[in-house]
Amino acid sequence: MELTERRKLSRKPTAEIISIGNELLIGHTLDTNSHWIAKHLTRLGWTLERVTHLRDSLDSIKSGVRGSLKRNPSVLITIGGLGPTHDDMTLAGVSRAVDKPLRLNMEALELVRDHYRRLESKPRLTKYRTKMATLPQGSVPLPNPVGTAPGVKMQQSSTTLFSLPGVPSEMKAIFRSSIIPYLESFHTTRPKEVEIKITGIIESALAPILDQARRIYPRLYFKSHPRGRETGIRPLILLHIYNVEPGAEKEISEASARIMLQLAGIRARSSLVMKK
Repeated sequence: MELTERRKLSRKPTAEIISIGNELLIGHTLDTNSHWIAKHLTRLGWTLERVTHLRDSLDSIKSGVRGSLKRNPSVLITIGGLGPTHDDMTLAGVSRAVDKPLRLNMEALELVRDHYRRLESKPRLTKYRTKMATLPQGSVPLPNPVGTAPGVKMQQSSTTLFSLPGVPSEMKAIFRSSIIPYLESFHTTRPKEVEIKITGIIESALAPILDQARRIYPRLYFKSHPRGRETGIRPLILLHIYNVEPGAEKEISEASARIMLQLAGIRARSSLVMKK
């Protein structure tokens, strides 16, 4: 059995995301990319341990990537900074973090060339365009079905590092075509989830019910989300329950029924919604 396969079988898969760009840190752009990836990781049975936002700075990227690699996640995903401009420096920062020099990758260059062939009859590979094909040594380019800059995959010890463009449509396209198949190869147990819609009770009154549920069902995750008032004076709370360990799926139904019975006892109304 190969080392990679042994790792897949022996480790509970974890992930970290590093989202890069000054625009994220000055409040100009909302980081919807990390939110989107987080949902997909969770649905695939992965545990996302951390999301980090970094400036467009070589030192910040280098230290951020090194810090993540020291924590040894199964997968590290960087988002943003793969384009042709001066502030696209993610791969240079990754290169420094893993001590692997940047090299022109001929496979990546052909992907870039193919993109411009669709736009121009005689495309010129300027230094700005060639920059998008300059990757850390040993990297594998990932085709970008809807844009120019390829994604990047590389192995660093027991962590697989993916770098994706920051344009949401490009990020999603590469994630779907190249990363989801890799994540699925870990054969994780996908979580089951239910949502309980609760009215007529405030969150502080719900808290002791949830504390008791957590003690009885330690393999489940309970999270309440106050949503203000639904209509009139009725407070609205959404309660999400899902399993954090394989084999705990059956406990969700039992926990949901128990909580709803307790809510009825204090004259709160609740309704159950099954989630995928």
